[in-house]
Amino acid sequence: MSPTEPPIEPLAAVSPRVSVVIPCHNSLGLLPETVDAVLGQSFRDLEVVLVDDGGDDDLAGWCESVADPRMRCVRQQNAGVSAARNLGISVSRGELVAFCDSDDVWVPHALEALVARYDEAVGETVAGSAPAGEVGLVYGWYQVADSEGVPTGRVAAYRIEGEAWEDLVRVNPVGASATLVPRAVLDSVGGFIDNRDRFPVDVEDWDLWLRIAQDHRLAVVPEVLYHYRRHDSNSSVAVDSLESAYRDLLERTFAGQPQRRQWLCAPATANMELTLGWQSLNDLGDAPRALRYRRSALRHFPGVRREVEYWRLGLAAGATRTFGQVGFRIIRNTVGRLRRSLGLRRS
Repeated sequence: MSPTEPPIEPLAAVSPRVSVVIPCHNSLGLLPETVDAVLGQSFRDLEVVLVDDGGDDDLAGWCESVADPRMRCVRQQNAGVSAARNLGISVSRGELVAFCDSDDVWVPHALEALVARYDEAVGETVAGSAPAGEVGLVYGWYQVADSEGVPTGRVAAYRIEGEAWEDLVRVNPVGASATLVPRAVLDSVGGFIDNRDRFPVDVEDWDLWLRIAQDHRLAVVPEVLYHYRRHDSNSSVAVDSLESAYRDLLERTFAGQPQRRQWLCAPATANMELTLGWQSLNDLGDAPRALRYRRSALRHFPGVRREVEYWRLGLAAGATRTFGQVGFRIIRNTVGRLRRSLGLRRS
């Protein structure tokens, strides 16, 4: 600890303001960097709960070696990330719960920014300057890095907030890390759905955000709060599994909501197809498959022609088919730089 850093406060009888839940499964290769970033936050009123999801590494021993009184480790038999997060929630004590994946890295002020935005959004409701409704979720932007941690230049920057369920059903703007949810809201909606066969990683969190957005408002911190390490699957089976999970998620979401299904399901399905198209390019370099998803999106919802992502996907798939992955990366990065230089952000 440097002389300028504030002293580490021991785990007190009074509950911390924020509990940070980190699910782990054989994560020790990358976890130390993640934990260092969390424990080094400018916001200090926190505890960290590591949940060992039945891994083979000695996570408990490593946790003891860190010797930070704000951190503890619990273990379960391997049951998947949803069950691990739910266990972490159940044993944590904070008024607010933040989530971080075991290979992502927060910027030093991430938690401070999330808590400040939460307090601001609550104040807007009390003052009557925001629509009625409890604040249920605060999230920030993230920068995408490759599996080695090298930034790709891609930033997920959305401004979706407020009463946002209808926007959220079309696209998931919320990364699983650097999210903040009041404990009372998690208690009311039931936490993460514990079904890893139906909802693989990257879908189970979307399901929770949708359930939160039914009756609560979202708030966004419009700046990069963490670096998301992307691990390409390189497997068509993985994309098939994701497609099945997406369709199951939409079916679950619209169950019992015939009016919303009538006018929202088609555009939501089209956006899902575009997402799968990008997944096909990012993970597989499969331009024909990406273009099939693009055509399917158009069949489901002709209005998708008005979406920038529809044309971006067509351009990127064409470049991939003609010039390979090099062409795809050039198109993707050039468009990304152009959007940022023009100040364009996803809304």
